[in-house]
Amino acid sequence: MEKNMKKDSLLKSSLWISISGIISRVLAVVYIIPWNIWIGPLAVNAANSMYGKVYNIYNLFLIIATAGIPSAISKEVASHNALGRFDQSEKLFKKYSFYMTLVGIGCAAIMFFGAKYVAIVLAAGDMRVVTPIKYLSVAMLIIPALGILRGYIQGYAFISYSAFSQVIEQIARVAYMLYATYTIMVLQKGNYVSAVNQSTLASFIGATLAYVFLLWIRVRVRKSTTIEDIKTKDDLPTDGSLDINFGSMLRSAIPFLLVDTIMTVLQLFDQTTFTWIYQLILHASEKTIDNLYAMFGFQANKIIMVLVSLAISVSASVIPALSAMVSKKASDEYIQSFMRKIVQFTVFIILPATFGVIAISRQLWTAFVFYDQSILGSKVLIVSCVEAFFYCIFMILENILQVTRHMRKSMLYLAIAYLLKIILQLPLTLALGVYGPVTATAISFIIMSHFAFRLINKQFKIVDKVLGKKLLRILFDGLVMLFVVSIANFLIVKVISDATKVGAIIVIIICGIIGVLVYGLMSYKDGSLNILKEIRDTKIY
Repeated sequence: MEKNMKKDSLLKSSLWISISGIISRVLAVVYIIPWNIWIGPLAVNAANSMYGKVYNIYNLFLIIATAGIPSAISKEVASHNALGRFDQSEKLFKKYSFYMTLVGIGCAAIMFFGAKYVAIVLAAGDMRVVTPIKYLSVAMLIIPALGILRGYIQGYAFISYSAFSQVIEQIARVAYMLYATYTIMVLQKGNYVSAVNQSTLASFIGATLAYVFLLWIRVRVRKSTTIEDIKTKDDLPTDGSLDINFGSMLRSAIPFLLVDTIMTVLQLFDQTTFTWIYQLILHASEKTIDNLYAMFGFQANKIIMVLVSLAISVSASVIPALSAMVSKKASDEYIQSFMRKIVQFTVFIILPATFGVIAISRQLWTAFVFYDQSILGSKVLIVSCVEAFFYCIFMILENILQVTRHMRKSMLYLAIAYLLKIILQLPLTLALGVYGPVTATAISFIIMSHFAFRLINKQFKIVDKVLGKKLLRILFDGLVMLFVVSIANFLIVKVISDATKVGAIIVIIICGIIGVLVYGLMSYKDGSLNILKEIRDTKIY
């Protein structure tokens, strides 16, 4: 029997997913620099618009194919393992790997044979996306099985390995994208459509390598489970809660599916309605629509996904931890203390990251897109940062509602968020132009985050004067950091021109170091940094 693998603590798992998520998202943003250069300034907006539309469609099929099962598997495996029933975890894994592989085959068939109709419905009839949709259908053959494996590994509290697999996947994907784009656009003097087509195939390559890595980790996980860990039936509850049932698993998975899907569905809604509004009401040209949609639907979205990855890291750790507490019938006081730490930790991480992106928004746009769009682009990015912050909060709150058995309320809030977005989309797009769709989404998340948090607080009484003071200190530290970095940015660009990509990157690095030092020093002095110490020894189960 292999020596026991040490399970991750809540802090370690959050940090690992944060680090891997940031690395993955940074790679997903950094590749845009050479990719845009090789595509060329004449075709870059059309290529970005096309690529963004394709990936929004792909993400929808991706989430449907995984059906929320990875998060549900993580929750269920953690519950079983907390009670020592590792054999049930193995049955869950094998059963749902088979089911979800079949679902993936079905989705791949729809994408490949129905690509034309998918483009009509989800891309406002843009036929440029038909071929890349077919290329992406291949990835659907392996993605669902990969999702199941990730959920299984997370449920065992080896979240760092699941996180590392995302880095492997992203490195392989980006490497192939850049290789294919350079070959087509530079060596062969081809066109951007061919480059986008080949870039989409990279998803299959990355997913395959990540799957192979996690299969090896699964072997290690199984070997590390000792005989002493496994409980017999006599040691376990007899209320039937441990039975494996596909219907109950789907009921557990569907809420996670709907939460995971919301951003993708809203982006699909944006790319269709924005095109229709600008075509039918404003009578804009295809070039204008491509330029504006690429700005908020692809370029800004790529950058803010770094922020979203931070929320995913917290959420992925909270689900199994809370699930284990609920399964073991932990006291309300214990859960209350845990949730207070999560609230403080979430704000401590996401708020300064949001402020940091806002402070250097123009340099980020220059570095990853082009300088001549940086004024409008940076404003779009700032609005997108606000949207991303409240999306992060909303996503974490929705997952907490589900784990704490508020499924109906969670689904109600989700439905209202969709409804608000639909109502606000047309008037805000007509009034605000390119800012309209992002603003409509942000308002929806702000309103529903309020209701979700109010419900959680009503049950667990999370908010008190102590927590309020801690959150205010974090807000103050973040605002000071924003002010200092903004002033530093203003002074630095007087010396170093940010009109070039190299100059913009230098400014980003200097401002980033200043921001980390200011926020770190202030949070250390006022005690906000202690939250890392408080959750360091919190175990998943």
